[in-house]
Amino acid sequence: MNREWPASNPSLAAHLVCRAEESSPDSYYRLARIVARVLLSQRLRERRKWCDLARELAARPEVEERLVRQAISWFERMSA
Repeated sequence: MNREWPASNPSLAAHLVCRAEESSPDSYYRLARIVARVLLSQRLRERRKWCDLARELAARPEVEERLVRQAISWFERMSA
């Protein structure tokens, strides 16, 4: 299904959440991984657009803190 961005909130975060609602059950974990990637990467934390995206996604109730912690743990295990 090709869905347009909601006219009331054209942010990338809103678009990603909208797509996640239509997708697989692990979609919110994937959004949490975006947040975790920004938190762990100094290079991404220096970019305003990535920080804004991570902040918007983290503020969504669907992207639970538990999921972000799991994603951070996964990234840390993979980089060890």
